[in-house]
Amino acid sequence: MKQKLATLLGAFALVGVTAGPASAAGGAEHAFLLEDYNAYEHFAPGDGPCVSWAGTFHEVRSGGYRLVTAPGGQVAGEFHVNGVIDGLVELIPDAASLPTYSGTYREKVNAVVTSFTEQGDPARVSQYRLRSTLRGTDGSTITLRLSGKFTMNANGVVVVSRDTFTCD
Repeated sequence: MKQKLATLLGAFALVGVTAGPASAAGGAEHAFLLEDYNAYEHFAPGDGPCVSWAGTFHEVRSGGYRLVTAPGGQVAGEFHVNGVIDGLVELIPDAASLPTYSGTYREKVNAVVTSFTEQGDPARVSQYRLRSTLRGTDGSTITLRLSGKFTMNANGVVVVSRDTFTCD
């Protein structure tokens, strides 16, 4: 998740640089970044999320992020990000005798990019929340909960990184 978040914030920086600041006479400037993702990742026994067996993690994500700069350039270089992503997660075991788990989620992301250096590197603050109940083909369930906060300074150094991941 942290890698996705860092990549996402990098994309926000590019959009922010491209969009530029709102003019002093204009209102807030808006942009939209589309999320469309479908990937499979194999994991070894003990390395998978919430399960002890080997298998494949499949995730499909779609939605988007709205980027807004302050009207009239009130806060130079700052823009806000709000996003909602709908997703599907599957845990597919290598052993056919084990249950396959699948479920959907809705992820909410809120971020503020506070400034840009001359090189275009932003100071970043972001937080996210995700919850999903995965239902097994055998009737069992796994509840995934992820949340976190991420702050990166203008030099690209992470100064705050808190992630919480639990399974019930």
